[in-house]
Amino acid sequence: MPKLWILGCVVFCLFCNAVRAESPQLMKVFSREAPIQLEFELNDKDWRWLGKKQEIKVAVYDPKNPPFALLLEPDIFEGIAADYTLLIAHSLGVRVKVLRYPDRDAAIDGLNQGQVDMLIDYANDITDETEFKASIPFTPDAIALVGREEVLTQDLKKPQNIRIALLDDFLSDEWVAKYYPQAKTVRYTSPATALSSVAFGNNDYFIGSFATVSYLVERNYDNLLSVAKILSTEETGPHFLFRTDEKVLPHTVNTVLAAIPPAQRKAISHQWSSGSDLWQFQSRLALTEREQRWLDQNREVRVVINPLYAPFTMLDSNGQFYGISADVLRLIHLRTGLHFKAVEADNVAEMFQKVSQNEGDLIAAMSYSDERDKHLIFTRPYIQPPFVLIVKNSTTAPKGLSEVKTLAITPGNSLWEWIKTEYPQIKLVKAENASLAMQWVKEKKVDGAVHNLIGANYMIDSYFRHELKIATRIGDNLSHISFAVQRDEPELYSILNKALADISPRDISMIAYKWQGTPAVKLNTWTVYRREFYWLAGIFVALVLISLSWNYYLRQKMSTRKKAQLKLKEQVEFRETLFNSMLVPVYVVDREGNILSRNQAWEDFFKLDKKHLDKLALTSSLHPLAIVYSTLQEMLNDPYGPLLLRHRYTIKNGDEMCVIIHQAVPYMGINGEVVGFICSWQDITEHEALLLELSSARERAEQASRTKSTFLATMSHEIRTPISAIIGLLELTVTNKTFTQTDMEAVQVAYESAKSLMDLIGEILDMAKIESGELELAPKWTDFDELVQPIVRVFEGLARQKNLTLSSHIDARHPDEIFIDPMRLHQVLSNLISNAIKFTEQGSIEIGMKCLRKKDQHMVLELVVSDTGVGIAEEDQGQIFTPYKQSDAGKMQVGTGLGLAICMQLVKMMGGVITLRSEQGKGTHITVHLPVEHRQFQPVSVESVTMAADRMQPLSILAVDDHPANRLLLKSQLTRLGHFVMEAENGEQALQLWRKHDFDLVVTDCNMPIMDGMTLTRLLRQETTRPVTIFGLTANAQAEERARYLAEGMDDCLFKPLQLAQLKTLLNTVFRHVVQNKPVQKQLASLVDLGALRHLVNDNTELLHQLLLTTHNENMKDIQQARLLIEKQDNAGLAHCFHRMAGAAQILGASGVERHCRELENYAENTADFELLCQRSSQVLELVMQLNNAIEDFIANEKAD
Repeated sequence: MPKLWILGCVVFCLFCNAVRAESPQLMKVFSREAPIQLEFELNDKDWRWLGKKQEIKVAVYDPKNPPFALLLEPDIFEGIAADYTLLIAHSLGVRVKVLRYPDRDAAIDGLNQGQVDMLIDYANDITDETEFKASIPFTPDAIALVGREEVLTQDLKKPQNIRIALLDDFLSDEWVAKYYPQAKTVRYTSPATALSSVAFGNNDYFIGSFATVSYLVERNYDNLLSVAKILSTEETGPHFLFRTDEKVLPHTVNTVLAAIPPAQRKAISHQWSSGSDLWQFQSRLALTEREQRWLDQNREVRVVINPLYAPFTMLDSNGQFYGISADVLRLIHLRTGLHFKAVEADNVAEMFQKVSQNEGDLIAAMSYSDERDKHLIFTRPYIQPPFVLIVKNSTTAPKGLSEVKTLAITPGNSLWEWIKTEYPQIKLVKAENASLAMQWVKEKKVDGAVHNLIGANYMIDSYFRHELKIATRIGDNLSHISFAVQRDEPELYSILNKALADISPRDISMIAYKWQGTPAVKLNTWTVYRREFYWLAGIFVALVLISLSWNYYLRQKMSTRKKAQLKLKEQVEFRETLFNSMLVPVYVVDREGNILSRNQAWEDFFKLDKKHLDKLALTSSLHPLAIVYSTLQEMLNDPYGPLLLRHRYTIKNGDEMCVIIHQAVPYMGINGEVVGFICSWQDITEHEALLLELSSARERAEQASRTKSTFLATMSHEIRTPISAIIGLLELTVTNKTFTQTDMEAVQVAYESAKSLMDLIGEILDMAKIESGELELAPKWTDFDELVQPIVRVFEGLARQKNLTLSSHIDARHPDEIFIDPMRLHQVLSNLISNAIKFTEQGSIEIGMKCLRKKDQHMVLELVVSDTGVGIAEEDQGQIFTPYKQSDAGKMQVGTGLGLAICMQLVKMMGGVITLRSEQGKGTHITVHLPVEHRQFQPVSVESVTMAADRMQPLSILAVDDHPANRLLLKSQLTRLGHFVMEAENGEQALQLWRKHDFDLVVTDCNMPIMDGMTLTRLLRQETTRPVTIFGLTANAQAEERARYLAEGMDDCLFKPLQLAQLKTLLNTVFRHVVQNKPVQKQLASLVDLGALRHLVNDNTELLHQLLLTTHNENMKDIQQARLLIEKQDNAGLAHCFHRMAGAAQILGASGVERHCRELENYAENTADFELLCQRSSQVLELVMQLNNAIEDFIANEKAD
């Protein structure tokens, strides 16, 4: 079955082809050309073949392609192709039979199948040379671009999305894309249809045969379309196609075509087209190298035109340049590719000016004269009409120049001098252009006008029909209409001349004939008549305005009174409405104080009897506004004063006293004097009450804030003062090595309880600082390893007491140092660990710390505290960080509920976040993330006082405190650390001791009776000439208090209680300061006899060092003992100490030190003046210290060597 189906399809196709092959129509060939005898040579073989052939069958195909192939009648074939076919058949002595096919494909099939011998083909680029032979073109042709009339006003660009019309079998899309890559092509079956699509705006351009375009445009679209550009002048044109197996026929046809003379070819071409000669494309203009270079560099030329110089240069209503000159320039464009842009000028002088000022390149139409030739170069004329005399169309009009008295002529006309010479009686009147001259003839301003014959006929037929006429020709000279070019443009001049010479006279005649009729577009004569129009319009408008003004004046007179009355009534109504609608009281008063007018608000304000109030003037003391009148009188007495007075008054409205802001503005009379005042006021009674209430509320708030601050300061000072003493003494007891373990536990509980109470007070103060915004961070570079471990060690004991496992993990990959406030970080960590231990009964607490690196080289410090405690209920987690808020489990513990709130605030201040995850009964997990900067370890240069710092020497310290317990604590702490201490109860007593003794450090309480710490500091700074360190002590742990004390001159302000470790660190800094400010230590060789010592130890360096070090240590013990004895005022013990130090100095050979110690030993045994003994003791102890320092330096230097 499938095979039968396929077979049926094949048979059907063959049948269709057979039918199609039998479809050609036999045509009669018609030609108007008479047969001519051609001279050509063929060999005998060719003639015999032709004799045998007798008939040649020629194929043609639809659609019609004029002028090559026309079917004016159904069975008659004519056109250029028909003329050449008959000429070839006549020359070869054969008959011709023309068969018409429906399309080109059918004709090709007929040629392939042998139905015809040759095919007349018009296509340009689709012939397959491997299948067919083509003859030479029997007529030349070119590929032309056709568009609407815009060629001369703008250069052709290659815009995107343009639409180009093409024939179905003419050119390929690829060929078009070479010129217009972005164009869209639209195919048509016939050239007539394609051209009409361009003419009526469906497409932008048409690309096709130049011959076809010329034929159709000149017959149908002469005023709509024109050839814009010749795209290709390669050898193209219609030709004959033969089968490749044909040998004789192609040769004989080409021989005949080559023998046809050019004259016969042009005759055939001109028979079918009166437009441009097709044979122009066989040769280009012979341009020199300079001319061609100029042409390549100047594709657009500006053409100066006079729109009124009809019919040579005109502009239509759309501003398009047209006329004889435009058509000639179009022919030049086709030969040179130049594009012309029109530049308008109203008269001859302006045309010359635009060219001379380089606003134009050439003048499109100018009649030659010797005078004009002095300024511009004139090309060869392209038209030469005679000059004529134009007169009125009447029987009395002049018939020649002899009858003319006044003659209008354009300046520079070639007849100007001739007329002046031959007809001196004529008065020549210069007209800007010929059109204006003819207008003057019409208006009888002159008797006649001079113009060329073509222009005169055109203007009379178009605009002056039955009004003007041509009387006669003037002179024998012709009007040489030419192009005029600047003298510095020789290349343009030469190119134009060559192009004009290439245009045939027949083409020029056709253009001139075309413009002999009436144009489709009228001239724009506004330039000619605008002056007269302005005059007439001005006179008319003036008359109309005068008439309207007079009429308006009369009507205005009649209605003025009525309008004025109505307006006055409206104004009064408006003023009353405005006056009474104001919410504030407004009134008007005259110079005598009489109230002339008042609004409703004024009436509503007063609760008094209105009738009684109406009788009173402001001058009456009974009037509530009497107080205002005195101010108004001041304005009357000072006319140059302020125009607006505002005052505050208290008046009575009948029920109560009201506070008002009163303002008054004077108004003038016709004589310029003040005749009264416009006054108003604003009741601010309620506003004043609100301000008073607000002030009272603010005072109460400030008082509450002051009370809070006072309470905090009092609590800090009064509570912390005794507690700090308790904590300090308990610390001394706990750290005493001789204390028994049994008593240690009780004291430890008391110590921890006191510390807890101090922590509660500190948390309250910190929260107060945070709420007031006074808490400040003090970040510094901190060793990463010192952030967690110290805090963990503090809580290890507490964790062990509850049998909890407290562990910490620090990520090994961490920076050396980070920039952070270590104290506040410790505070956060301490609170979190403390809470974890507090709420965990069994299990463990884990602390983790690591740094997370970010992309921007910053890091995030991550702290994690997790426990296995009771956890926090989900409903409590939202408020756990709120001050004074505790979970249910927290309410069973001791605390204020401030710890986590402070942690939250501190973390926020450091730019971090704190997150909580907790599950009741399983534990809590708290994570803190803080952004930090990091760096590598920066070693700190330390001076060579390490040995002295490690073994800190005793300092002389003055302790000042009015509280006995605190004074006892401070003295005990300092004595425990090995320093010499003297006590004072107040600043005045301390000042007396300072003046008698040499102290290294003063530690003073800030708040004392008689003289406080700030006053003492100020006086010490004023009196002392030696450096001294002053520490303040206060129980008021507020930052502003510390700042105030530092501003008074204290080196530091310490908060009570002071712990031993804290105190020791501070004293180390003081000691370094004292060491740095002491004089340079003497060399040991200047104090002892080193030679004798070395001899004593037999030059044993190790033994020498041991001797010196033993002496140094014994001296330190004696110095410490001596200072204790000075406190006890034990003269005998003191003498014994100095005796021991003298003996040690004697062993070393330090004779100077030994002598002073002996003297002081004797003085201590015999004197009763203990104060002088103390003073001399300090000096001798200083000498012993110098000896010790020299020993240290000597041993250090020896070991270094």
